[in-house]
Amino acid sequence: MPVRKQAKIGVFGIGLAAYWPQFEGLKERLEGYQRDVEGKLRTMGAEIVSAGLVDSAPGAVEAGDLFARENVDLIICYVGTYATSSQVLPAVQRRRAPVLILNLQPVPALDYLETDTAEWLANCCACCVPEISNAFARARIQFNVVSGVLHEIEGHAGRYYQRAWSEIADWVSAASVMRDLSYSRVGFLGHTYPGMLDMYSDFTMVHGQLGVHVEVLEMDDLHQRVQSATDVEIEAKIAEIRSTFNIVGRGRDKISQDVTPDALRWTARVAVGLDRLVGDFDLN
Repeated sequence: MPVRKQAKIGVFGIGLAAYWPQFEGLKERLEGYQRDVEGKLRTMGAEIVSAGLVDSAPGAVEAGDLFARENVDLIICYVGTYATSSQVLPAVQRRRAPVLILNLQPVPALDYLETDTAEWLANCCACCVPEISNAFARARIQFNVVSGVLHEIEGHAGRYYQRAWSEIADWVSAASVMRDLSYSRVGFLGHTYPGMLDMYSDFTMVHGQLGVHVEVLEMDDLHQRVQSATDVEIEAKIAEIRSTFNIVGRGRDKISQDVTPDALRWTARVAVGLDRLVGDFDLN
């Protein structure tokens, strides 16, 4: 079996270019938060394609082109501070991959008596999430929102960190599965018992919905490989069968019968043929 493919995740942060000259250090602070997000995603086994901090509509177009060019499986929008939806939408329109909006607060609560505008902007992740969500919904972009805390903290509020990052990890895992599927080749051999409508497959829908390639095989393809199985291969397969299964015999129940040497050998020969079929047709 081929090694499972890493999810390729496009990440971009958002902010407003007009803020940077007004509030010294704000951009650098948000970029640091985004690096933390990307670092955590890498620990989950994802390959990160970063578009950096997007703060203008032209920058969003460039990000969208990057994600399309890299064929990412999931796009993550880290909401660092307020940004207009017009400078966010282009970043997710080119690739049309599922989108995850991260509404992750740097701290669980602000000290309002000591909070000025710059500090508020560094913590106002939630303020534009409804605007972005509305724009995505109207543009028919598939998206979800994860809310919680950016950094791990102790105490009661720590659950908001654990819950958010556990949900993000699930999305990364799902993206890996989808990437595996979209590059997979599945063999279809024989046909189902006539009339079992629940088992019939529409190959066009499999191709269209999952990106999976369906290779239609002939029974002769298997027959040739079964006939050419060697004694060494068959004995190795018998050993594998015995190490994998508990082989029970007559008396276990009203149906079970003894597994004869001939039956076990034929089973192993067919299994060897199936292994060769998988290898020769590069099946997953």
